[in-house]
Amino acid sequence: MPSITLYQCIPSYKPLPTVRLIKSLAGSDCNIHLDLEDSIQDVQNPELTPKLKADARRDFAEIILNLPNQKVSLRVNSVRSIEFQKDKELLWQFVDNIESVFIPKVESSDDVGIFSKEFSDRFKLNLIIETQLGVDNIDEILSSRLNNNIDFVFFGNYDYHLDTNTYPITEQYTLEYWKIVEPVIFKVERHKKSFGNSPYANIADTNCLDFTLRQLTKLCKRNFALMSLHKIQTIHFQKLVHELDLNKSISEQNNLNDFTLDSFTNNKQKGRSFAVDGNKRIITPQEYLLLLKRKNG
Repeated sequence: MPSITLYQCIPSYKPLPTVRLIKSLAGSDCNIHLDLEDSIQDVQNPELTPKLKADARRDFAEIILNLPNQKVSLRVNSVRSIEFQKDKELLWQFVDNIESVFIPKVESSDDVGIFSKEFSDRFKLNLIIETQLGVDNIDEILSSRLNNNIDFVFFGNYDYHLDTNTYPITEQYTLEYWKIVEPVIFKVERHKKSFGNSPYANIADTNCLDFTLRQLTKLCKRNFALMSLHKIQTIHFQKLVHELDLNKSISEQNNLNDFTLDSFTNNKQKGRSFAVDGNKRIITPQEYLLLLKRKNG
């Protein structure tokens, strides 16, 4: 069975609660992944996003200063964005605390080149492929001479659906999701790299985590990575890794995307990009934008 790397994704904000969460995960064999990108934006009031990202950088600094010996992974903004120019300063400031860098929305080897021109081989890289162009260009991306530092290549399901204007989102508990992902896994492993799976937004749905882990174990020949959006998912994944029954039957569920625009607005987390409804389901900004497009024709 391939070895499994687990990342706990945490928005870079609220330093004191975040420090407590990280401390509570000490010794749990999961990697801390702090986010400056996807969770740090306001899709309803985009003019507020630059301030949110500036605040997130300040909060990241405070988190690390409270955990000086903690190694973390950091998800920066797209290397093609203005925000990345500001992220670079943070990377240099905390270079000794950052174990790997997640680069989102990678679409060509040029994106890896932009990062490597600034930082050379100083960090391990985790690329996130989350647009149709990125999926189409996986071979070109991984054929680059700059690929030696690449640790995992992640698929980003929610941004992929936003990019392709596909709604409802095909979730991981359906076989349709794995029809999208299987060729991505094949291409990534053909280049002797390891696949990282997309996060899953329904925190309370642990059945999907079971299904996902068994599917990945069947499809991946190399080590692979999982992304957790909540401590509940982290604990469940860790339990599954030790108890996984490969002979257990696999069955898909119905694809349920039953939220409304009001569900997002009424449950949106203050200063964050997402909402959390009463069923512990994260409503992603991508889902909100896709539903808004349909409302507006």
